[in-house]
Amino acid sequence: MTSSNSPRLPEHIRSLIPFGTYEWPRSEAEQTIGHLFEKLKSGLGATTNDTAIDPDKLENKSDEAMRAALQEALQTVLLEALDATYLDWVRSSDNTRTRRVLVHPPMDGDTLSAWGERHDIPVLSDINQLRDHPPETCFILPRLEVFFGRRVEDLNPLFNLFETLAKHEGHILLGCNSWARAFLERFDEKQFLLGNEDTFPPFDADALAHVLERALGPDADVKSVASGDYILNCDDDGKLADPFLKKLAEKSLGHPWVAIEVFLRGMAEAADTDEKTSESQLWVKLPAACSLPAPANDAHLFALHTLLIHGSRQADELSQLLPNPSLTGIWLSLQGNGFVDLNDGQVSCAIRSYPDIRSELGAAGFNLDRL
Repeated sequence: MTSSNSPRLPEHIRSLIPFGTYEWPRSEAEQTIGHLFEKLKSGLGATTNDTAIDPDKLENKSDEAMRAALQEALQTVLLEALDATYLDWVRSSDNTRTRRVLVHPPMDGDTLSAWGERHDIPVLSDINQLRDHPPETCFILPRLEVFFGRRVEDLNPLFNLFETLAKHEGHILLGCNSWARAFLERFDEKQFLLGNEDTFPPFDADALAHVLERALGPDADVKSVASGDYILNCDDDGKLADPFLKKLAEKSLGHPWVAIEVFLRGMAEAADTDEKTSESQLWVKLPAACSLPAPANDAHLFALHTLLIHGSRQADELSQLLPNPSLTGIWLSLQGNGFVDLNDGQVSCAIRSYPDIRSELGAAGFNLDRL
């Protein structure tokens, strides 16, 4: 076995891909079946496997420095992909009215705004800013989903936005949650005003290895609990020898920000008492799937679907968008089961659990996003 020599950027993640061409690591049926099987296994208790270390002797490890390094490494890769796709376009002297849209699933950061700030492109957030913006220039509107609620009485801001966009003569780069984008399919204006759509490519095992190597170094000492092997080691053909990162790519649906959170959640360590060293071996495993509160009911599912469409908002605001706005305690219930995060009343999707959320909604027959 040999370790990777350098964190070379894989060709397939160097730029965005056209919307509609995303290749899921697992089909929707496989995602749902795999999720249900994981829940069943967790309900039956841990199975006995020939692992290199007893999982009961491991302790979960939290490492904020590692989290920051992984997020910084991934952000660099994503920004480079945006450069490759959009930079020539925004710098074009052609003042023809054009639109581009970055469609993405829930993320734990605003990469599009960071990219705009990196290149001194105005990042706007409300209609008044749009109306006051000089014509024949480029600007970024990073969160299209904040301009509407899915009830009829909450759609006027969206129609006002469409009208304002139609009047602007320059380049416009919009960001849109993939679930909100699916909701917008019903409006004819979307077809005429929002232009060409792109999305981030799926990150496979090699792409995730690149991010890990970039953040932690090519000789990062991380072992898989399932196999006992180093997850970044390559065989004589230069291919990853251990299946952990392939399974991580599948579990995270190819979304690298999800993969990072799943990786961190599955990190553990056990002091090596056989060696004269103060360092501890770092181990990693895929965490168990989340389960909806028991008994699960439609309220939890509609709450998750509403959150994915509208994005992070205050709990009171999101609750008013539910089919039964008078229901109380729904967000605390979902937080307790690992599906959402609550900070100062702000509800957001727990990124580490996004694949489980998507599988729960798919199993219940909800319309899913697409990329």
